[in-house]
Amino acid sequence: MRRRTSSGTLSPEILRDLLPNLTSRVVGQREVHERMVQAIQRIELGAVPPGGSERCFLIVGPTGVGKTETVETTATLMYGPGSLVRFDCAEFKTLERLNELLGSRAGDPGRFRQAYAAVSRGVWLFDEIEKAHPEFVHLFLAMTEANRVTLADGETLDLRHIYLMVTSNLGSAEILGREHLPFTSLEARVIRCVERHFRPELLRRFGKPYVFRPLMGRSQHELVEVHLRILAKWHEQQGRRIDYGPEVVRFLAVKGFSDRLGAGPLLATIRQFVGDAIVENLMAGGSGSGRLVVDGSKLRMVP
Repeated sequence: MRRRTSSGTLSPEILRDLLPNLTSRVVGQREVHERMVQAIQRIELGAVPPGGSERCFLIVGPTGVGKTETVETTATLMYGPGSLVRFDCAEFKTLERLNELLGSRAGDPGRFRQAYAAVSRGVWLFDEIEKAHPEFVHLFLAMTEANRVTLADGETLDLRHIYLMVTSNLGSAEILGREHLPFTSLEARVIRCVERHFRPELLRRFGKPYVFRPLMGRSQHELVEVHLRILAKWHEQQGRRIDYGPEVVRFLAVKGFSDRLGAGPLLATIRQFVGDAIVENLMAGGSGSGRLVVDGSKLRMVP
């Protein structure tokens, strides 16, 4: 599919399919996905003036609810594979490490120049911004104000075609244990926490944060089913057939979700339990194909 028009904007087909494709791959966050996609459509279709901080997104919520996955998936859907560069802000806790972004006059290209060489039109993701050195805020403000960044050797990088997406776990404590409250109340608590932590001039660059909700009940089961389908397809390519029922989905949802880490451990948990069932079947002389069933504290494969 042709991704860009002659003017350089994303094609209408990509923009039209962005929301359904995103919500089918990252479950449980439709409301916030709608807001994000609407903002992208306004930018790409010229419904807002160019420049400024329109391409800056602040995404907050607990660990393991799909924040990073949303950014990665959005980048791929918009620009194709390899269109995202991820910066782990926990790596930039000191000024020395922060300066590595801009390089040096002595010839060090710096992380930003390397990122720009890889992705000059796409998405730069800054994960867990609250863990970076406070000076990072000044750098980010300069980048978003001018839509460019000047490196240590004087070279200027044009950021007009890059979405700067920032994630944060701020406000997680405001949600955990209060999942029974209406989401509007939880969202307000998270936003107040974000406002206490970040300087007003930084928050003005982003506008209203995109707050991700905790994954509960049906959303947990949907996410398990997504990962199970992907895993079953991979096994099919290896020559194995895997079937399962709703009891397996419920079992893996209980095992794979954590109050503290959300869905973070889910994929590893699914691979572990399904893999162990296949190994047990193969070791007993089976083919590795069959139907998964719950057997106490594990999964077992039956013909």
